Amino acid sequence: MKYILNNSFKLLLIIILILVSIVFGCAEPLDTSDEIENESGLVFVDSYLLPINDPSGLVIDMNGEFLWTVSDDPGQYVYKISFTGDVLGYLSGYKGDDMEGITMNPNDGTLWIAEEKFRQIVQLTTDGEVLQIVDVPVEAQNPNDGLEGITWNPNNNHVYVVNEKNPRKFIELDTDFEVVRSVPIDFEGEFTLLDLSGLFYDHIKDEIWIVSDDSQRLVITDQELNPLRAFNLGRDKFEGVAVDLETYRVYMVNDRENRLYVFDLVD
Repeated sequence: MKYILNNSFKLLLIIILILVSIVFGCAEPLDTSDEIENESGLVFVDSYLLPINDPSGLVIDMNGEFLWTVSDDPGQYVYKISFTGDVLGYLSGYKGDDMEGITMNPNDGTLWIAEEKFRQIVQLTTDGEVLQIVDVPVEAQNPNDGLEGITWNPNNNHVYVVNEKNPRKFIELDTDFEVVRSVPIDFEGEFTLLDLSGLFYDHIKDEIWIVSDDSQRLVITDQELNPLRAFNLGRDKFEGVAVDLETYRVYMVNDRENRLYVFDLVD
């Protein structure tokens, strides 16, 4: 009788283990794209693997036909990529040290790079020729706490940059590259940003988009840096954002995953 009970118990245990395996084995892992869609109106469209290590900045070319991105690895390049993550070329004329951001001035078609450790922004032609280098005054002592995002305001030709942390700051430079605004970023609640890792300016709505790697969040502010809307990204290491202002399709690069993410912004 004892033998029968023991075997019955073992059989029951095996059945339970099989059922648990089926339930959890078939269950899909939490899809962060669903999180984004359900919680914030930022709807996941697709993602593409990039053959680029540590992509860390993004801008749509002024002709709207492709994107520019940078790698923050020393000695890497500025890359031209398609909207599906294919590398279309790179600028061999400029090797970065720690490129963390990229933007384009649509008024003259030049690229601007944010070099974190040097605390500099660099103007390049689309052939990779260096036109000028501008020092940006920031108080951060740690070399890795420097410039992370850059974007251009075509309405007044001012450039905006953000310092990642210690301190978290938004800095505006005028046409002579003099600092006209240096604002600490210390949002609270749903708008909290633990660091500043990407930047985009919407010149139509006059709004500023700020990405935070550590907070896994995208916050949109007005021109006075008052937060308006916050979007949950569901994962860290997003370090660049660009927006097609005609379709409001949002492109982001993830530094850890080496991926290009595509979203639609739904009202």
